[in-house]
Amino acid sequence: MKNNQNSKRSFWQRLKVRYHLSIVNKNLLLEVYSRNISLGRLILLILASTFSVVLFTYLIIAFTPIKSFIIPGYESESVQAHLIENNKRLFELQKQIQGKIEYGLKLDSTFKDFGIPVDSINNMAFEKINLENRKSNLLPDKFINLSISEETKSLANFHFFKPIEGIVSKELKVNEGHHGIDVVAEKNAGVKSTLNGKVIFSSWTAETGHVIAIQHSNDLISIYKHNSVLLKKEGAIVKAGEVIAIVGNSGEFTTGPHLHFEIWFKGSPLSPTEVINFE
Repeated sequence: MKNNQNSKRSFWQRLKVRYHLSIVNKNLLLEVYSRNISLGRLILLILASTFSVVLFTYLIIAFTPIKSFIIPGYESESVQAHLIENNKRLFELQKQIQGKIEYGLKLDSTFKDFGIPVDSINNMAFEKINLENRKSNLLPDKFINLSISEETKSLANFHFFKPIEGIVSKELKVNEGHHGIDVVAEKNAGVKSTLNGKVIFSSWTAETGHVIAIQHSNDLISIYKHNSVLLKKEGAIVKAGEVIAIVGNSGEFTTGPHLHFEIWFKGSPLSPTEVINFE
């Protein structure tokens, strides 16, 4: 027991022993620096110096560009992350461009034989057309006059079904390029065909999302945009009031869930509120 206490005292005593540190110029045999220091203080000085060097080195590596030269592969990982992000953006842009190209080609091949400008789907200016010049082999008469007799010449004899229950948030404004009305409806509500007809377009577009267009009799076309799901394919025969899509919020030109509904009569946009009561 006494030996342990003596050894502890001896250790602390040795740390307190003061030594004389002297630096001598060997050539001149002159003392250029001298200092009295204990062993304990010398150890503390060495530890403090080491800690300072380590901390200073860490700060330089962590907060200066020098880390890219010291840490192997550090810069390459950063560059690789940027490349991956840029590739994702490029892929999305290519996808959108490809979608627009396919959309344009599809619309052109679908509508050109009717004399309908492709811009009718893209909310652009729409010139008057004459559907009587359509090719008979593209859309047979049995698909044109599905529910209306050939003697019917006026829209007053048509019974337009309300495509969806909701509130009209925006009316027809041709001068602003808005060729239909916007109807705010409940989520997942069914979109119905306003008349009997044949689906002549059913696809996705970048601007207006999932779009479906239906050819009716008497030179009428109805278009339904921004749907979440399309339930009918091109060529399908639909009846008035039949569910053809689910309301949604698809496409770039939308600010919330709604149906953009257009009616075209003899090549000119017709306000749906003139033939359908949405109240």
